[in-house]
Amino acid sequence: MPRARPLLQFLGAFGLVYGLLIAPWPSWAARYGAFFRAGAAACLAHERPDSVVRFRAAPAGARLDTQIVLADPRQADGQGHARGTVLGLDTRGVGWVPTAFLIALVLATPVPWRRRWAALGLGLMALHAYLLLAVRVYIWNRSLPAPVPGAAVPVVKWIAAALEETMVTQLGPSFVVPAVIWILVAFRREDFTAARAWLGWDEAGAQAGPTR
Repeated sequence: MPRARPLLQFLGAFGLVYGLLIAPWPSWAARYGAFFRAGAAACLAHERPDSVVRFRAAPAGARLDTQIVLADPRQADGQGHARGTVLGLDTRGVGWVPTAFLIALVLATPVPWRRRWAALGLGLMALHAYLLLAVRVYIWNRSLPAPVPGAAVPVVKWIAAALEETMVTQLGPSFVVPAVIWILVAFRREDFTAARAWLGWDEAGAQAGPTR
């Protein structure tokens, strides 16, 4: 039979860390939102002759904490005011939930602490690269012209909308992506062999014998 105690220890440590990280601590959401906007603005914001992208905090009481402003300076009026589009973004759902999930997975992993810290650093860099890509896809899709009613949706718009739905709207990638990153950065090949013995799978398989 698989050894339940080591698995329960991992699940207990993961649940404790994830619960602490995901709890609604006072002012934490606002601080993380400011951090997320600063990073996104540093990598994605720009002011070009043909487009402007800016990040700002949403007004108090708004459902989504971050706004992305898109504008085309070429469409400015005589006073230099260009009509823009404002996109809403929930930095907690898009950014902090997968980040907390990855941190909890790595810190609960039964490997030496030096490897955990190294895996955490690499994992956070990989995850935030993915998050920036997700925000870039969101901006790209909303920057494309809306489909003409009754006409076929252009292939580029269809691809952009599908990517936004998968990477930004759906909740699944917030857990699948960090889990995949965790496996890639926290484990070595020999760890999987050790894990089988750790869980008692090799012993169970040997005792069961061949099956038909």
